[in-house]
Amino acid sequence: MKKKLHERYQALFDQDGMAKKHAYENTLAFIHRWQQGRSLLEECQRVSFHIRPLLLFYGYTDLVKALILLYDPSYPATTNVLAHGVSTRKRKRKDYRFIDDEVKMQKHGLFPHLLFKMYDVQGSSDERFQMASLLLQLPFLQKTIGVDPRFKAKKIETTLPPLLIHYLLLYNLSMINRYETEWWGELIAQRSSADLPLIEMYLETCPRRCEAIIVEEVLALF
Repeated sequence: MKKKLHERYQALFDQDGMAKKHAYENTLAFIHRWQQGRSLLEECQRVSFHIRPLLLFYGYTDLVKALILLYDPSYPATTNVLAHGVSTRKRKRKDYRFIDDEVKMQKHGLFPHLLFKMYDVQGSSDERFQMASLLLQLPFLQKTIGVDPRFKAKKIETTLPPLLIHYLLLYNLSMINRYETEWWGELIAQRSSADLPLIEMYLETCPRRCEAIIVEEVLALF
C-alpha cells in the first residue's frame, strides 16, 4: 500500500521527499479506514433494517475518508473538514415525505471538501439538494420511480457524481434513523407510506454499489 500511495503522491508533488513523507504517514490511515468501512458495509447485510442506514452511512464515510487521502494527503489538516459538511431539518413535519426532504451544504466539512478536492468545484454553503432530484439520478431505481406518481412533477435540479449522491442520501437516511426514531419506526411498522418501497430498494443494494464506486475511484488512480 505504501508503494501505491508513494506513486500517487509523486503525481501531486514536485519533490519526491514530500511524496515519501505522506506515503509513510498515510499508509496505516488508509488501510484502517478501508477495513473499517468494508466491515460496516458487510455487517449491513446481517443487521435489522431498523439500523441499516446508520451502518451504511458511517461505513461509506470511512471508505470516502480513505479515498480522500489520495487527493488530499494532509486530510484532516484542520477540524473544519471533520464535520459531515451537510445538514438537514431535525424535526419532520406531520405530512413529511422523504422525496421532498432536502439537505443543505455547509461552508465546512467533508462534503464541500470532497467537492473541491475531487471535482474542483467550489460549492455554495446555501445550496440545497432534494431527495427526489438525487434519486432520479440513480439508474437502478428508475423502474420503481416510473410507477410512482409523486415523481411526475419532479426533476433533476443539480447533477452530481454517484459518489456524492450516495453520500447525501445516506446522510439524510442516517439522520432520520438516529433522530426521527418514531417516524422511522412507524414507516417500517405500518408499511403504508409510498416512501418505504423506494427506501427499501435503495438500501438493499446500497452496500455493494457504494463499495464498488469507491473501488472504481481508487483503481482509476492506482
